[in-house]
Amino acid sequence: MTTAATEIERRDARGDGVILSVRRLGRRFGSRAVVSNLNLDLRPGKRMALWGPNGSGKTTVLRCLAGTLTLSTGSAMVDGHRVGTLAARRLTGVSLSQERAFYMRLSGRENLLFFAGARGFGLSLARRLVRRLEDELELSAVLEQRADRCSSGMLQQLALARAFLGDPKLLLLDEPTRSLDAAARERLWHAIDRRSDAAVVIATHQQEDLDRCHERIILPV
Repeated sequence: MTTAATEIERRDARGDGVILSVRRLGRRFGSRAVVSNLNLDLRPGKRMALWGPNGSGKTTVLRCLAGTLTLSTGSAMVDGHRVGTLAARRLTGVSLSQERAFYMRLSGRENLLFFAGARGFGLSLARRLVRRLEDELELSAVLEQRADRCSSGMLQQLALARAFLGDPKLLLLDEPTRSLDAAARERLWHAIDRRSDAAVVIATHQQEDLDRCHERIILPV
């Protein structure tokens, strides 16, 4: 049953074109508060950088927003849907640092086709989406290779391609340029530029990434 408070929250989250709405988000691990009282609104086409050193809670925030980690306090909504729900997950593309979760004996192409199917795309559409990403990100060598034979940079590119599948409204990218060479970094930013309606949250401690974002939230250690 939907409560009156939830209905108010959903209306607020959808107001004024907001894709991501976060209110008083907090996450604790035992007695340690990793993130406290985080608030933000993110609209289509805007990029928000979570800026801070290792251990500041950047990945924790992204995991909360992706729905893979429960919030200790507060709320977060994706286009009016509570994070972690199927509706919110369908609107969100996620690439978490060093959390690949690929089928290592399958090729990059087979992995992307599998995850496209898991997102609800039929096989014909999934193939078209993968081919488009292959051309856009120049992934032919990565897609033909078995995942267990890919370098860290190749797996990073595969993870980013998976996040882009279906052009989700919200992109959550954890250190997206890590392990990428200069050419791959440029292809990534061009791909984000082309998705001009997507709201993007990037966790980073790289100045180059920060310079590409419109806003920042500084997370202290």
